[in-house]
Amino acid sequence: MTEFEPGTELVSRLPLPSHVVVRVDGQWRRGWLIGRDHEETGWTALVQYEGDDGNERTERLPADRIALPSSDGTERAS
Repeated sequence: MTEFEPGTELVSRLPLPSHVVVRVDGQWRRGWLIGRDHEETGWTALVQYEGDDGNERTERLPADRIALPSSDGTERAS
């Protein structure tokens, strides 16, 4: 299993758009960070990713569910 290191600092410093992995439905999925908001509770990321049905989804997710893809390209669902 590949481990990703999500974090609020990551969402705040990445250029837009950026290739990321997002934690959705218990799995890490490839996606794009396309926006971000700083709220009282911290950073929220606007991301796009492909769902199980093959359709593109756009969602706001908390920063702790966003990470950089592994540098060796071996992304696997956990």
